[in-house]
Amino acid sequence: MTRVPVQGGVGDMATAMYFRRQAEVLLALSRATIDLAVAGRLRALAAEFRTKADQLDDDGEEFSAWSVGRTGSSSGEMDRD
Repeated sequence: MTRVPVQGGVGDMATAMYFRRQAEVLLALSRATIDLAVAGRLRALAAEFRTKADQLDDDGEEFSAWSVGRTGSSSGEMDRD
């Protein structure tokens, strides 16, 4: 997994935010250009960045479920023994 340094530290959530922000920048650039081929490539790259951000968010949700430490009980209680 690629980690991108951001102000305040490095982490998955910041990385997902980084990819979303870059996607927004690419979309703005695609609207600003008059070259339709370039605009199309910028939009495609923005879509890839959004997909990557979504994947990172999904990975974070899976990690959160594992890090809770549930024992498998329906009540979600932790085994303290």
